[in-house]
Amino acid sequence: MNKTWLNLLWMILPVIFVTSCKDIVEEDLDGKTVTIIAPANNLQTTTLSHTFWWEEVIGATSYNLQIVDSSFLAINQMVADTNITTNKFTFTLYPGTFQWRVKAINGNSETVYTTYSLKIDSTADLSGQQVVLISPTNSLATNQTTLQFKWYELYNATDYRLEIRSPDWNGSLALNPHIVSGDTISITLIEGFYTWGIQAQNGTSSSLFTTRTLVVDTTRPNTPTLTYPATNDTINDSILTISHLTFRWTRGANSGSTLKDSLFLSTDSVFSTSGNVFKVLVTDTTYTYTMQTANTYFWRIKPLDAAGNIGSISLGKKFIYEK
Repeated sequence: MNKTWLNLLWMILPVIFVTSCKDIVEEDLDGKTVTIIAPANNLQTTTLSHTFWWEEVIGATSYNLQIVDSSFLAINQMVADTNITTNKFTFTLYPGTFQWRVKAINGNSETVYTTYSLKIDSTADLSGQQVVLISPTNSLATNQTTLQFKWYELYNATDYRLEIRSPDWNGSLALNPHIVSGDTISITLIEGFYTWGIQAQNGTSSSLFTTRTLVVDTTRPNTPTLTYPATNDTINDSILTISHLTFRWTRGANSGSTLKDSLFLSTDSVFSTSGNVFKVLVTDTTYTYTMQTANTYFWRIKPLDAAGNIGSISLGKKFIYEK
């Protein structure tokens, strides 16, 4: 290498090094601020439940949200201190004066806090209030039949009405309504699709129902039927498009939670680790893969569903791929 090229290489290397470092180092959040959307600063309201909402900060991986009774200069009580990965957090407070603040965080830096104030006036009228639900999470699919229903209590509520309807909120009651004095109750359900709702009550008023959906599914998925490639098929590039092989199978009827399948492709019939080509989770009943090496292959499907039920794995099928 002559001296000119050597000098040029030494000039380029630092640039490459710096560029590479920038690609792997997280963005510096110092000097950035979090812009709050709601609730408005110094809001005075009788509403107890609020969604604390701010604009996403580029480069942030999480946010720290704190809420205190009174102010951060004179804290009566730390009401909430949570780290979340989204830019919204719904929480129920009580009448009083509060300050809340949020900052953005990543692995090596963070913004300063942005702080807002909020005042909640007392009211006995629950008609404009909303119960914030905690669990089960919305659209939950589970194979557990006994579930714990939990929510945040509302100030001035004396009890709560739990209703569970099937298959949706317009359907019939799945069981008699429960009146609960606290914020938690455990209920046992049979398989099915449900919508559950909580309504806060006192002697003069009640809130609207807050609802969520869930599905209880305890049935194992059917064993899939492998349709293509069939046993001992010989497949070559003359019948494929740019070596794309589409695996196909059927699942049979399903009346429970969403199905998905694990597709395995191996170079040996016992699907050992050494013979593994790939394993992929598929929600459809087809999967297209670019074949690369001529060989004898084996494929099979293991069925599972969103509720966590696992079905019997299919028998493996052998096929030969030729370039």
